[in-house]
Amino acid sequence: MAIDVKTVAHGAVLFGAMAEPENRRFVATVLGALTEDPKWTTTIFEQVTAGAVELRAALAWLARELRPRAYLEVGVRRGLSMAMVAARCPNVEICGFDLWIPEYAGVSNPGPAFVQSELRKVGYARQVHFVDGDSHRTLPAFFGHRRGSLLDRMRVQRWRRGRPALFDLITVDGDHSLLGAYQDLRDVVPHCAVGGAVVFDDIAPDLTRVGRSALMAERGPDPHGWGDLLGVWRAVGQEFGNFRFFEYTHYPPGVGVAIRLA
Repeated sequence: MAIDVKTVAHGAVLFGAMAEPENRRFVATVLGALTEDPKWTTTIFEQVTAGAVELRAALAWLARELRPRAYLEVGVRRGLSMAMVAARCPNVEICGFDLWIPEYAGVSNPGPAFVQSELRKVGYARQVHFVDGDSHRTLPAFFGHRRGSLLDRMRVQRWRRGRPALFDLITVDGDHSLLGAYQDLRDVVPHCAVGGAVVFDDIAPDLTRVGRSALMAERGPDPHGWGDLLGVWRAVGQEFGNFRFFEYTHYPPGVGVAIRLA
């Protein structure tokens, strides 16, 4: 089921729907079924309960409306985001890309087996296609882009075989450097189905939580003058006129949603 673009002509309509009570209750229920993330579970729960829109609320609502058959996620970590889609759509085909950095952001990062077990807790019985490695190499190889090396294409061959031609829902929440996030977005956006959506996290980070110095270090070089991830999101929006781009910046960490029109 594709989103009726007439109902999302304005961001206020889109994000207001994501904050509706049923969706907030759903997110809270799924969080309660998962192993607690010592850094994020409480924060997400408080944000969603208060009516703020963040990544999990966006994905839970989009999964309900889109009923995706194929979902792609860049930046899996402990599966809090993936679980929202899996719980809404237990038969969806899922491809997850991650480096599985140990102790990422100061929290244990147990890996694919842990995430798969978490998804079972919310009713997902299928096997996730986990693609391990640097997304800047694995994504081009997975999609057969010319930029992907022959070696990388060989490495991901077993995941490429039979992969969906297009994905109905895509999340980008991996590399938070400006150039890295831009590359991930450019790699996946063309592979979103018409009527589908791309979701991008952290466009309005909480400086009191992250710290300006840490944020500046994370963002890396900025040769194009984007400034931050919101600037990256807007730059990508200028490149893809067949999408309608929305941004939620009222409450950190902010989230962007792009819906493919044609």
